[in-house]
Amino acid sequence: MRVELQPAFVLHRRDFRNSSLIVEAFTPGFGRIGMVARGVRRPRSEKNALLQSFRPLLISWTGKGELYTLTNVEAAQFVNPVTGSAYASCFYLNELVMRLLQRDDAHKEVYALYQQALQDIQTAPSATATERVLRLFEKQLLQELGYGLMLECEADSGQALDADGEYCYEPEYGPVLRSIGRPASGVMVSGQSLLSLARHELADARSLRDSKRLMRAVLREYLGDKPLQSRMLYTQARP
Repeated sequence: MRVELQPAFVLHRRDFRNSSLIVEAFTPGFGRIGMVARGVRRPRSEKNALLQSFRPLLISWTGKGELYTLTNVEAAQFVNPVTGSAYASCFYLNELVMRLLQRDDAHKEVYALYQQALQDIQTAPSATATERVLRLFEKQLLQELGYGLMLECEADSGQALDADGEYCYEPEYGPVLRSIGRPASGVMVSGQSLLSLARHELADARSLRDSKRLMRAVLREYLGDKPLQSRMLYTQARP
């Protein structure tokens, strides 16, 4: 197989042998792919500087099997380097895509969501705005992968959620109206927060707070116990 100038973002890279890299890239037409970038760490190679995360690229590759061979890479457009807390947030997006998507499984909708989230994080006017971008990306990512959340009706009865109600959200079941005598085994959230997430609003502090706790619990079901490196970056990026 030979592919020419496919839009892509680098999700991860690591050294391979003396002068090469193994690159995990995300493309709209082929999904997440693994490639060997041969000789790019040599002093005169221009590809090494291009193969950085969060930069829109055009890449070409050839081969078959689990690892392809990178043949060319070009910058699709100029972007400013991502730094500070924005870097940690963008790195978090990369980790989610790396951990939740299988190789060679195209997800054009997820690619579009990822590309938009990168742009929104870099232009976010505040930490609160960035948190909103992350929560909506998490929610939409799970939905596109077939793990969509129940956010507008009760899991037990199927009735519409009450914005003034308090619910216990069980990740594998859904929201259950909080009641005396019933043990709480999930995440306590307000009905308003669930509806706000469903409508892509998240315009108040409580909804953002509840959504963060909810999404962390739900993602744990799919990510497992292996810690995310982006959490450490967040800590280091704090003033």
